[in-house]
Amino acid sequence: MSKKAREYSSQILERIISEIDPKEQIKCDKRMMLAIKIEEAMIAKGWKKGDFAREMEKHPSVITRWLSGTNNFESDTLFELEEKLGINLINILEKQKEQILHFHLNLTQKIKTDDRINIVNEPAPNYPNAVWAINNQSGC
Repeated sequence: MSKKAREYSSQILERIISEIDPKEQIKCDKRMMLAIKIEEAMIAKGWKKGDFAREMEKHPSVITRWLSGTNNFESDTLFELEEKLGINLINILEKQKEQILHFHLNLTQKIKTDDRINIVNEPAPNYPNAVWAINNQSGC
């Protein structure tokens, strides 16, 4: 007997799947991933369902429901699971995104005609982030 999966199609199944609300599917997927993470942490600690149930002070049937991927957890339960398993399930301390702003500043200053001659003949100050320009406009 072959263990290769057979390709199966059904119009009824396709219709049912097409009627699933995408938002509900995302929630279901996240619940499944949460259950997987809990089970992986439990296995990493070497706990079977019974061990985990004793540690959490719950009936084994509750653990089975949690690991089914269909349970809608309360936040307090998730916090307790994090503590007992030594893992993070909820990321409430999300890092702030760094934002870099660049500013360009243009300064204009009116000077007397006599002062302009002296400034034009002198080298511009060495300010790495400033641009110096002198307009040769009459009537300043």
